[in-house]
Amino acid sequence: ILHRYYFYSVKRRSLLLLWRPPWGLFSEGRNEGFRAGECEMTYNRSRIAEAGAVVFHYSGLDQDEMPWKHYRFYKGSFLTPWSHLTYVMHAERRSMSKFDGGFINWTMTYRSDGNVFCPYIESNAAISIFKRDQAWLNSTLATKSKIALWVVSNCGLLRGSRLRMDYVTKLVEAGLPVDRYGKCFNNKEELAKMSSEDFNSYKFYLSFENAEHCKDYMTEKFWRSGIENGKVPVVWGPKKSDVEHLAPPGSFIHADDFESPAKLATYLLYLDKNDTAYREYFKWVEYPGEEMKRMKELYARTREEVLCDKLLSNPSPNIVESVTDFFYNLESKECL
Repeated sequence: ILHRYYFYSVKRRSLLLLWRPPWGLFSEGRNEGFRAGECEMTYNRSRIAEAGAVVFHYSGLDQDEMPWKHYRFYKGSFLTPWSHLTYVMHAERRSMSKFDGGFINWTMTYRSDGNVFCPYIESNAAISIFKRDQAWLNSTLATKSKIALWVVSNCGLLRGSRLRMDYVTKLVEAGLPVDRYGKCFNNKEELAKMSSEDFNSYKFYLSFENAEHCKDYMTEKFWRSGIENGKVPVVWGPKKSDVEHLAPPGSFIHADDFESPAKLATYLLYLDKNDTAYREYFKWVEYPGEEMKRMKELYARTREEVLCDKLLSNPSPNIVESVTDFFYNLESKECL
């Protein structure tokens, strides 16, 4: 983030310049003029002098002309990579190191230890989920007639995607009925034809990430396909402690808690036959406690809303000395 709050009025600090859309695809980024809180976003680089911040998606770092030191003021500039996929960034490690030494000042990432928390679920969706009540739960549970669903398109490109494919194969071999869809199973068309009623009739969604033990890496597989659509996520990939920090308490089942895929399959089959035990995974809806208060606070404002808040609060200058350390050297060897 190129950040010059000490020169500008609140009006100027409220403009966010998005240097390049994610992966160069405008369909993947915010629309021109999108507003978050008091801030407006633009892709118009000619407005850089007005901007309180410049946001870089990691895929755009060093891809084209950058506002290097010739556009810095003497008190320092603030730039941040906006990362959604740590594992993709491994290919970017060499170019990322060019930005060590103070070029980047804030990090905006799904990791909760970044400067701006940018999870896969947006705050408006999270707020809606956390308002659910017993009436919603009763109506949702009444629709459950199938066991497990898995949609996957990355079959073996990454170590994590190979490991998860092997794990699910063993679940099926152990007797767990898993309806599998996606590019990996050559049936994307069948998935597209599935009604929302059928999609939501599953009790479990296999929220298996394609990266193992990447800090806080929980994607739409957990949130949209699982929690948001009223299914219990069965998690593989992120560490259990990370999921516990970021998800409603008791809302998921983690593969690490079981000695083998066969043991997990047996437990899921047990839950399928025991409505009372299955309902326990929705206690956070029926009886929200202190932990849900923390959840609501954590997701009340995220992404660009948090960035805007920080800009308008006149924060002290900050330097990320090594983005290589933050995005790579502090990750687990399994993730890398």
